Parts: sequence; C-alpha cells; structure tokens
Amino acid sequence: MVNEINENIFLVNAPAGSGKTTTIRKMVDKHLRTYKDDNILCITYTNRAAEELGKDIDSDRVFFGTIHSFINHFISSFFSHKAVIDLYWEIYKEKIQERIENVDEKENIKESNQRYIEKYGQLDIETVYNNIDNISYNEAPYNSLYRGALSHDDLISFTKRIVDKFPVVKRKIADKYQLIFIDEYQDTSANVLYIFYEAMKNSKGRMYLLGDKMQQIYKTYDGTFESKFLTLNRSFNLKTNYRTTPQIVSILNNIYNVKEYNQFAFSKKSNSDMDYPPEVIITESVENILAQKKQKYADMLILYLLNRDRFYSIGAPNLYDAVYNMEKYAFGKKYSVVDVLTKKIDDNPDKLFKLLFLFWQINRDYERKLYGKVIRAIKENERVFNVSRYTIKKHEDKKKIDILLQQIFHQFNKDASVKEFLFLVKQLDMVDSEYLDEIMGDEEYNDVLDVSIKEFHNLSDYLQNPHISTQHGVKGESHDTVAFIAADSKHNPVVHMSKFFKLWSMTEINLPEFEKIYYRYKKLIIEIETIVGMKCADLKKDDYECYEKEIYKKIYLFQQEYKENNYFKYLLKDVIDKYLQKKGVTNAKNCLKENLVYGSLSAYRLFYVGCSRARKNLSIIIDRKDIKEFEEKLVAKLKKCGFTIIKK
Repeated sequence: MVNEINENIFLVNAPAGSGKTTTIRKMVDKHLRTYKDDNILCITYTNRAAEELGKDIDSDRVFFGTIHSFINHFISSFFSHKAVIDLYWEIYKEKIQERIENVDEKENIKESNQRYIEKYGQLDIETVYNNIDNISYNEAPYNSLYRGALSHDDLISFTKRIVDKFPVVKRKIADKYQLIFIDEYQDTSANVLYIFYEAMKNSKGRMYLLGDKMQQIYKTYDGTFESKFLTLNRSFNLKTNYRTTPQIVSILNNIYNVKEYNQFAFSKKSNSDMDYPPEVIITESVENILAQKKQKYADMLILYLLNRDRFYSIGAPNLYDAVYNMEKYAFGKKYSVVDVLTKKIDDNPDKLFKLLFLFWQINRDYERKLYGKVIRAIKENERVFNVSRYTIKKHEDKKKIDILLQQIFHQFNKDASVKEFLFLVKQLDMVDSEYLDEIMGDEEYNDVLDVSIKEFHNLSDYLQNPHISTQHGVKGESHDTVAFIAADSKHNPVVHMSKFFKLWSMTEINLPEFEKIYYRYKKLIIEIETIVGMKCADLKKDDYECYEKEIYKKIYLFQQEYKENNYFKYLLKDVIDKYLQKKGVTNAKNCLKENLVYGSLSAYRLFYVGCSRARKNLSIIIDRKDIKEFEEKLVAKLKKCGFTIIKK
C-alpha cells in the first residue's frame, strides 16, 4: 500500500553540525518579511533551545517555547469549558474515587485527604466535581487530581484527548499559525506529534519536523508515530556538516549506515585541520590515557555516559552524591541534581546553591578589587543578604565592610565544611536570618552541609571552563578535541556499550532496522502487560499461571516473526528460547525486559553522538576488559569505519 504524502508537512533530517538552528531562524525571518500577517509557532524540547532559536528575533507574531508553555499560552483557554471539565472527569473519575477511598491506607494520601476535608468540610466525588472549575498545569511530575491540576505527561495526553474530541481546537491552531516548526522531533512525544499533525494535515499552512533520530537520547517518544512519518514530505533535508572534517563526517556516515542520510563536509573543512586522525584507543588503563591526553590538550572535552562520573572527575564527588540523594531532586522531579549543580545564580532552583554561587562570584570580584561590583551584587540580592550590614555613609563604614568580607572569604576559601562556613555567615549576620534558617533547619541538606567547601570551589572553577560532560549534557554542542569514554551504564540511562560493540562487530547495523525491532519488542511487552494488568517485572507465579497461555502465544509468535533477524539473534534469542523450552514466571520475566534491546540501541546512538561532537580531533577510549571476547572483530569493524586503532 502506497502512503498518500502530506505535501505541506515536512520531515527534515537535520544531523549533527547541519546548522538546524540557523536554518530555522533564517526561515522564520524570511517568512516574517514575506508574509506580513502570518503567525509562526516554534515548539522546542527545552526552554534553553527556545531562547536560542528566538535570539535576535523580536516579533509578537512568533511564539518560541516548549509544548507545555504553548499549551498554557494557547490551548488552556479551553480548559474552563464545561465540556473539557467533563472530559477530565470521564478520564480521571475512577482514579479520584480510588484516592478518596484509599483502600491501601497510604499515609501520604490520608494526610492529603484530611487537608481537603479541613478546607472544604467533606471529601466525596460530588464535592471534588463541584470544586473543579478549571483544568490547569501542575508544573510537576504528578497530578493533583482533586484540583484538576495535570502533571507534565498528563497535560500532553489530556490535550491530545481534547484535540481528538473537539475539532475546533485543531482548526484554531491551523487558523492561528501559518508556519509551524517542531524542533528535535525525535525527542517529542507521539501525542505532541499527533496534535500538530491532525491540525495541519489538511490546512494551507506548512509544518516542519526537524531533528535526527540518531540523536534520540531521551525516552519521550514511544514509536507510535512511525506510520505517520511515512506520509510526510521528505524533499528537504540538511545534508551539509558545517562542524567537522571530511574524515569524521565519513565515520559518522559509516556508523549511521543509511545512504539517504549521508552528510557532506563543508567545503572549507579539511582533514589537514586535524592534529591526528580519528582514533580508538583500547587500553587497560583509561585514566592514564586521559591524563596523557589532558597534558597535551588542556581544553579537551571529556565525555562520560554518567553525570556521576562527570562530577567525580571534576573533584565534587561528595557534593554530587549528597544532592543526588535529596528527595526534591530525585528522578522525575521538576529539577534535577544537574540543575542544582550547574545553573547560575538567577536560574538556580536551590536556596543553598544560589547562596554559594553568589558568594563565589562576590569572592572573585573582591579578589580583583572590584568593590563596587561586590556592593552592587549584595544590594541586588536583598532577599538573600542582610543589606543593612552594607550601608556606606562614611569612610569607616567601608573599613567595617572590608573587615567583614575578609572574615567571610577567609572561611570560604578554607578546607572547611559548608556547615562551618554557614555558621560563620550566621554569626556575622551577613545573610538574611530567615533565608539561612530555612536551609540549616531542613534535614534534606544534612549531607550537603557536611561536604567540604573545597568541592564547591572545584565545581565553580569547572563551570567557568567546562571540559568534562556527559553525552546528554552536550547534546548539540561541539568542541575542537573530544575524548569519549565508551563504557557501560547500568543506571539511568541504561547503556550497554559493550553489547553494542559485540553486536556491531558481528553484523551490519543501521538505525531504521534497529529501531524497528526495538519498537516491536516494546509493543510485545506492552501487550503482555495489558493482558496481565501489571508490569512484567511485577509478575508473581500465581499471576503468571493465570495468563500463561496468552503470554506463551505472544512470545512464540514474536519469536517466529524475528527468528532470522540478526538483532533478535544477538540480543534476544537465548532468553526467549530458554522461556519457550521451559515455561515459568522467572524465564518469562527474564525475556520481557525492555533494556535487553534498548540498552544496545541507546549505546549505538550515544556512540554516534559522541563522535559527532568533535570539530577536529576525536578519541574514543575503550577499556580492554569490556571487549576482550571479541576485540579483533571489533577492531576490524572500527578500521572499516575509518578509525585508526591504538592499543596500549
């Protein structure tokens, strides 16, 4: 069956270094000048990306923002309509009833219910329904069901339900915006893609989905939009790589292994720009190799898979661990440990780190004798500092302030703990007492307060000149010299780099075929979870035995469909064969783990992304013990790909 192409909706392959941001900005600028009455919408994955796209474009006819900000800005005007509230009730009524009943007697729900009763007098379905007069965005990873406040994910899924049920919303989008860009489409949820696809498919406007599936390093997209991708106009692609040398571009093409996505190096780029050819170093001492590289290339960007390795490497291990263990920055919360440890003063979500970064900046200005900047910074942060301590009316006041700052910064630059430093700050009455008490009285900060202030200095110095990062942390960025530590990660995100290397050394790999079996395998897991009514990982013997026939049939049919597939042979065959030969709950659970495929697919993408960061010099460093069983086959593959191999 031939798919009918939606000529006005473009799927634009925009690989690393292809000038995607510049292209979007030029297209926006040209459209604004050509069509004086049109409006333009640019949906991006992060606020940072939205700011970058909108830089120097000053027009109220263009909206740059994330999908959440767009829904709040545009679609939320429907959220107070009775029909929309009734739809919310239709979807969430059962969950609300379960929360009211709290059969499992969960303490947090019990406390929440009691607060509701204290506020409204009673808690029942009718009371909750009567009190919800508007649906809103909770700006958190969880729903507040009694208030009609939706989480990050539910805001999007609920908006899709609105678009599906009320065609007027689709028409409103198409009428308002004549040109739409979805940036980083590969990391955009299928629900978001459907919302705009349905709005634009029969409209007079144009929509561009720009991105690169090889750089899909988040799990927000679930593969359910694949059939629609086949209906999109692919006549426009960004094929020039402006970032790197012809030899590295050739390596990237060989890793991707799809001719239609091949890039061409920019004509002004030359292999002579490189200090050495792209290399893979196989070693028994990764850290020694890194030390040697850093001696020669002080500004080299070192890429680790894990944030933990990144912060350990810059000398802030205890600081990272302490913040990582704080409940409010746990996985899935609005802010992460990386936000706390890397965001500058104005953007930092944490009271303590906002304060520490302020002291670090003021200390630098004080050491440079920029006293005016010091006083100005203090006065501009009157909610943090006790500003009355820094009033200058006569010369003696300057001396007092100078003595005060000397005492503070002497302690700040000692190898003391964060707690010891804050005690001095409190004693000298330098910081607003309520601000300081909120920090020191919060038990969540206990571990952070015990960390040496020296680790904070290491962190701050690093942020002045970042030379170590993670694959996720530098998505889209580049550096002259890059060293990528190709290692496994068993934590979030799961990355099976050694399994990928083994698979790659044994067979040909390309992204479309790898994704195809991953999404099919993921579908198998979802189908079985739907049958049993729980996650496969939670299956118990009794649950399994109730549905054994259905589970066995699903797995058997999947095996028959893919038994000749090389990805299946190397990643799934052994565990699935074991189950089919000996049925049972343990073997079933062992062959229904998404990471059996995703771990290697993620490694494949991250390997490509790591290579794509280098503008001139590229080094991949592999620990020999991770590949000892297939080292020579991998070496042959890497040479064929275009790497020089060094064994140490």
